[in-house]
Amino acid sequence: MKIGIITNLQNIDKFVSTELAFANSERWMAATGGNTGNVAFVQGIKNIITAEKVGEVHWGDNPETVNEYYDLLIICCANQIGAHVDLGSWADRLTAFNLPTLFIGLGAQSNSIGEHPDVPEGTIRLLELSKKLRTKPDVPNIITRGPFTTEVLEKLGIESLPYGCPSQFISTELNVGKKCLKHQETAQHFRVLTAAGNPWHASYTLEKTLVEIVNEYKGDYVLQHPVSLVQLALAEGEVIEDNQRERLEKIYGFMGSWETICDWFRSHGVLFADAQNWMLYSKRFTLAIGPRYHGVALPIQAGVPGKVIAIDSRTEELSDTTGIPFVRYKEIEKLSKEELVDWCKWSEEDANKYDLIRKNNAESYSEFLTKNLVSPSLNLTGLASQ
Repeated sequence: MKIGIITNLQNIDKFVSTELAFANSERWMAATGGNTGNVAFVQGIKNIITAEKVGEVHWGDNPETVNEYYDLLIICCANQIGAHVDLGSWADRLTAFNLPTLFIGLGAQSNSIGEHPDVPEGTIRLLELSKKLRTKPDVPNIITRGPFTTEVLEKLGIESLPYGCPSQFISTELNVGKKCLKHQETAQHFRVLTAAGNPWHASYTLEKTLVEIVNEYKGDYVLQHPVSLVQLALAEGEVIEDNQRERLEKIYGFMGSWETICDWFRSHGVLFADAQNWMLYSKRFTLAIGPRYHGVALPIQAGVPGKVIAIDSRTEELSDTTGIPFVRYKEIEKLSKEELVDWCKWSEEDANKYDLIRKNNAESYSEFLTKNLVSPSLNLTGLASQ
């Protein structure tokens, strides 16, 4: 079978091999689809399938060429069910491609679990089309990020399966949870890697504590989004628009002057355009913490324990479905840096729970792919049968 994968990355391999070291923030955001965390679930999807040919398909590709060359499409989805995005253009292009299609990692975006988002007409049209793009009429072709999204889709008359993000399978090792616990217990230099938040989100109240954790525990600030933080890390403070600078000064003003803020982000702001280097770098640290799911999930894949500070339905659902310990941000807003770091440490229960959920999800993913005529990778089936 020849499988075409549709992602929101733009020529990412070329970017990593020829541009990354000197690229500006605009190129970074374009290459990674506006959020560096996107590289994680794309890597995850590539890790779980086996096929005669796996290639990249872009939305603007010639439909006749795509239809002639590929047998099936897989779309790397994100938190795209909600009022913030209309997927009508996807429906138009998939109609033109006219191939069986799997949707993996689809998520609903809401402030909290149980609060169903408004869904635009174009997205509803895409979801209705998805039923016609199944490999078999009675086999679901959508994996969601968790039960909440599946519930949202069910109310729209769309069947889906809540197995979480494929980034949980990037590691080829078994018992990743136990490896994380051992890493925590044997680390000689206690360091904490922090997944940066968003100064425009209501959870900005955590930023001061997260910055303090970086400073106190020899850490770094892993950036995914928004672009203004990436601009600071890449020494582009002078191009930040006045209204954005004003916001950044308000949130990070506890550091001191604008120049001090810029210097801190240049020193501690790090970002990655591929999952492998992200995981390799994570091994330098003892723990990971923060409000970015993939900023914690990738260190865990590398054997570094971490906990997510859930800021919305998306981060909570992803964490819960994949077994990563989490807490809602409002519950820990008043914790000190020491208390937050102490909370972040894994117990044996955390490790065992993570490994069990990951194994069960691997079984579910493997069954989903097989029913949809796609061969699961040996790594995935090995994890499922451990």
